[in-house]
Amino acid sequence: MEQEFYINRSGYKVPASKVSDNDKAQNALVLELVQRAKQLNAEHEHFKRGVYSQVNDFIADMAHSYNVEIGGAKGNITLTSFDGKSRVKVGVADDISFGPEILIAKELFLGVVNGLLEKLDDEAQLIKDIVMNAFETDKEGQYSKAKIMELRSKYRYSHKSDDWAAGMQAIDDAFIFGSTKTYVRFYERNELGAWIQIPLVSKSL
Repeated sequence: MEQEFYINRSGYKVPASKVSDNDKAQNALVLELVQRAKQLNAEHEHFKRGVYSQVNDFIADMAHSYNVEIGGAKGNITLTSFDGKSRVKVGVADDISFGPEILIAKELFLGVVNGLLEKLDDEAQLIKDIVMNAFETDKEGQYSKAKIMELRSKYRYSHKSDDWAAGMQAIDDAFIFGSTKTYVRFYERNELGAWIQIPLVSKSL
């Protein structure tokens, strides 16, 4: 009869007769749970790919009903049930970071703010609030990507000056786009009418 072995942490074979019953039971439990986790992860990924495919097929069919052809991947779409109580969101999110140009942008915008300090009108106060909010940092000293994006898109032409335009160009140059991630999210309305996300991954115990 062939002797059974266990592989230890150092990669060496250990005869089963030298392994305690508790270690054998723990080994079996861990391997079983990890295997199940891998299966669930594969099922999760398969489900997500199915959602993307079904949503894209739906959009293509809808476009066809208007005699329009849509090329490429579809993203950032929200689908809502007829009763308005269920929702599916699929989208694409870029992993964004900032280069050193963001510091130049900040100085340029602060220069605009400083030039408006003597003015007490609503426009001057608005510009100051926009800049201060956009470049507010968190506890780690990091800028908010969402706030910088809002400044870049919503307030791009809010002030007519060379420094403001140069600041916007510096923001454009500061963006470093990393990997692109797709996501899918599911929501239902609760009894108060608020949207509650249905997590695909369980919360911590």
